[in-house]
Amino acid sequence: MILAVSAPVRSATDTLRVGLEPFPPLITEEASGYSVEWLRAVAREAGMTLRLNIMPYSRAKISLMADQVDLIGHTPYGLESDRFYQFAQELSHRVTTRLEAFSLSRDHLALKEATNTFVGTPFGNTGFIAELTGLDQDRFVEGTLENVVNMLLASRVDTVVFERVSVMTRLRKEAEQPVYYRRIEQVDAGFAIRASDTALHQRLESAIDAVNADAIYRPYADLRDVPSEGVIRPDAE
Repeated sequence: MILAVSAPVRSATDTLRVGLEPFPPLITEEASGYSVEWLRAVAREAGMTLRLNIMPYSRAKISLMADQVDLIGHTPYGLESDRFYQFAQELSHRVTTRLEAFSLSRDHLALKEATNTFVGTPFGNTGFIAELTGLDQDRFVEGTLENVVNMLLASRVDTVVFERVSVMTRLRKEAEQPVYYRRIEQVDAGFAIRASDTALHQRLESAIDAVNADAIYRPYADLRDVPSEGVIRPDAE
């Protein structure tokens, strides 16, 4: 899905091609959300037009490397692979997020102790989550966020590991039984451009300094900062 968002333009070349992974409520399938609002504000300050393309994170990384997009998100800030940082650099802007484990059984939340279990996560996230948790990559199953949550609810994976609010948003729509959760780590979410795009980097960083990110993300912070473990019940609002 591609949506064009207009902002003041100075030349035909001032289009910022963006590849975004669904990450509700920061980035939705409809190309809205707090991070999209922030990108619009940055584009206005930079005098650019956004061209937004919603795609899996794995595809976004390939598209950035292939010069098919100029900016991708969200990245796990500072936690990507060495290979990634050979062709990409992250912007200074980041959003504090919580990486959580979700399961129908409390026993599966202790990931290292739960042997012979399968972990679901959205496309492109296995590498950094495996390194962060110490789990073997062959224990992971990837899919869209919707698919991995549905696999959890159907007991096709034992645990889902991803950002707290994104998974909770989906579970509150779909779950018909209690789902347990536990915080794994705080992981900042960022945006990346090609390492060779020094002029774009300077242009965006100047625009970032002029945008009040705290005001944009304040509602998300209220959703994010809840107890480090607990249970999501079907009747939760």
